[in-house]
Amino acid sequence: MYRHAITVSDAETHLLFDPTRAALEQRISELEDKLDAAEHGQRLEAERFRLTVDGAPIGMALVGLDGTFIRANHALGELFGFAPEELVKVRFQDLTHPQDLQSDLDLVGSVLRGEITRYELRKRYFRRDGGVIHADLHVSMVRDGRGEPLHFISQILDVTEKLRAEETLRARLAELSTPLIPIRDDVMVMPLIGVIDFERAERVLTTLLAGVSKTGARVAIVDVTGVTAVNEQVASALLRAAQAVRLLGTRMILSGIGPEVARTLISIGADLSGIVTCGNLQAAVAQAVKLTRQSS
Repeated sequence: MYRHAITVSDAETHLLFDPTRAALEQRISELEDKLDAAEHGQRLEAERFRLTVDGAPIGMALVGLDGTFIRANHALGELFGFAPEELVKVRFQDLTHPQDLQSDLDLVGSVLRGEITRYELRKRYFRRDGGVIHADLHVSMVRDGRGEPLHFISQILDVTEKLRAEETLRARLAELSTPLIPIRDDVMVMPLIGVIDFERAERVLTTLLAGVSKTGARVAIVDVTGVTAVNEQVASALLRAAQAVRLLGTRMILSGIGPEVARTLISIGADLSGIVTCGNLQAAVAQAVKLTRQSS
């Protein structure tokens, strides 16, 4: 067996066995490991954020300070009719309905000035095909470590169908609040129950005129047995309804007048000439049949 002698200088021996250098190298290695772990964690967090945004069921976007879409998810692209990568060429100002733009810009300014941290707004947008959608917008600001604004995070929820359904429901409830029921070819009755405000009284007038014009009814009965009280505006609206249907050649019978309604009619000096009044609906129907026979 052969052995080779290795000559090591004093300087090299010092570097090789210097405990300070070894500790420094170990510290550097530990820091590099921590940096790698931190970068790995950031990559995972970024990927988790991307998957969360891209997979969200509502529209989400990062929006620049100038209104440009920096990044948008698939749901937002579908909402506006764009591919997500196409939206980065568009500003939210370009998609906002002109009548809703200024209120949005005012709120953006308040966020940039630090007066508020976030805001919510119901507004209208234009789709790529020109259609108008209604949406609930939620906006918050992302700032850097010095507090300087970087970009906005926007969430946009389409409420078009919800509003359409609510409008349909309101229309249906309006019909139910002023039902017009034919009891004969020439006699119609509108039973009213509950509180009558000015808006509902106006619907009474509109529904009566439409029903009389459509059917040619000769007598219209408005039964207020279930009405507890009316104010002067409502009483006046009922009188106008009677006058309006009379111009169409139809007689109006007001039935079921209670003490409160009677007092209101007296207090306003209501002119009930031309209006037949009955104590209850049964008497009103009998009177209506009598009137139609007389005019035959």
